[in-house]
Amino acid sequence: MTTAARIVPAHIEWDQAKCSSCMSCVIVCAERHTGMSAPTRARIRIVADLLGDGRFDATYCRQCEDAACAETCPEEAITFDEAVRAWLVDADKCLACGACVDACPYGAILLDPVTDGATKCDLCLGAVRCVEICPPHALRLVEDSESCDG
Repeated sequence: MTTAARIVPAHIEWDQAKCSSCMSCVIVCAERHTGMSAPTRARIRIVADLLGDGRFDATYCRQCEDAACAETCPEEAITFDEAVRAWLVDADKCLACGACVDACPYGAILLDPVTDGATKCDLCLGAVRCVEICPPHALRLVEDSESCDG
């Protein structure tokens, strides 16, 4: 990105205090991207410690300005889409080497168990379904300069 016309990525924020752990976001994400209700293939995950203290956390892409996943990819398969304002994986270029998985500080990139390719949040290419469907409004789309990197 050039500094003169820098476009800041949009990103999702999760409010744990509002989250009911209903998994609606996980299910709609999997359905949107795979056509199946398969939580293991979702690009947002709610992780609960059911055997411990019962706390839960969300794992999702922060669409970082300085995306380590893109920097690490040997095939340049992760590029910034200015229209969507998100980092997208080009499945045709991805070798499924896992470098991006290891580089992501949030654990937000996975190798899909069916396709073996890297998957991450693509903000549903503009219609962010997890945010739309979240019953307690624990997810929101941040479109201004509030950056996850800063």
